[in-house]
Amino acid sequence: MEIKSLTTPIGAFHSLYINSLLAKLVYINKQSSSYPLDSTLQRIIDKFFSSSELKKFPKYYLKGSPFQLSVWKALTEIPKGQTESYSSLANKIGAPGASRAVGTACKLNPIPLLIPCHRVIKQDGSIGEFALGKVNKEYLLKMESK
Repeated sequence: MEIKSLTTPIGAFHSLYINSLLAKLVYINKQSSSYPLDSTLQRIIDKFFSSSELKKFPKYYLKGSPFQLSVWKALTEIPKGQTESYSSLANKIGAPGASRAVGTACKLNPIPLLIPCHRVIKQDGSIGEFALGKVNKEYLLKMESK
């Protein structure tokens, strides 16, 4: 496994690679990292935090249940600046009534930001929880709505 680091406006991350495929982004918040900069992914993440639409994604390796993989794939189809409810996402993947399971899959998302689980909100329009913290979810949704 190879580990590198990157910084974002919401804090720092470690990027973990398996066979040169991005397997996980680990949020380390304000901690400093002793790992080398992930310059390729840093350029992609910088573009994510800009007003530009991401057109280039790193190749990644996802390990999860078939349900989790279907949720993560559906997350990548939510356009920047838009949101989807947990229950709507459950319906889209053919699992009506599985909104809590969708929430769990979002929480276990190994590559936050690039697999945009922050774009999933509650049915009532409130933002809900976020593995990287509610403040960061608010920041990301506000940033993307501009």
